Amino acid sequence: MLSQLKEFFFDVYWIEIILFFSFLGLGFLVEQKFNIKEPRKWFIKFNGIILQRILSLFCYYIPYLDIINTHLPLIEETHPYIVRLFLPTFIIGSLQFIQQIPFLPFIYLMLGYGIFIRNKLPKDRFIRYNIMYGIIIISFQGIIHELFLNITKVFCLNSKDRSEAALLTFLGWILIFIPCFIRAILGKYESNPFLREAIEVHLGRDGPDFVWWDRQKKPEK
Repeated sequence: MLSQLKEFFFDVYWIEIILFFSFLGLGFLVEQKFNIKEPRKWFIKFNGIILQRILSLFCYYIPYLDIINTHLPLIEETHPYIVRLFLPTFIIGSLQFIQQIPFLPFIYLMLGYGIFIRNKLPKDRFIRYNIMYGIIIISFQGIIHELFLNITKVFCLNSKDRSEAALLTFLGWILIFIPCFIRAILGKYESNPFLREAIEVHLGRDGPDFVWWDRQKKPEK
């Protein structure tokens, strides 16, 4: 019994607990912002926002798994604690699943852009925005990975050097992913206008009355 309790508590990560309480806090903020008096409407709006944020967060799941699958095997022997930090139990299970799927990044690109972005699915623009952001990230992952292989082949002559190079590359990607996760949870857009415009161009306009992100709606005469 004691061993089962230990296994249960050690399988629960602090990040999961923080996310749980973050969603509870998000519900409180939504209630304060919208001043919703009817519980049923509040419940529908709150669950809609939660669904939007969860789906937006999962837009980065495949790119994140691809990064982990590429770099963590190279650093698991030299930096086991870092591997443990970024490999919760559900990530390990997901890795075991995706490793059986060949050409997963290509499938992600094909489904993401060919179906969701081109057909404007789903209707929620914020979710499509994060899908497109994930597509851009996974597109650059292939380029960076090829550069990584060529550079390490020339300059890293032993496994320790390759491990350190993989660690630096992985941490660099983590610095890119963490703001994406935070923005997806908080419902925020990219603050960099160049990158924001590059993503919005692919999303296009949602209807004839759509107002572009950096413009304001014209006042009615």
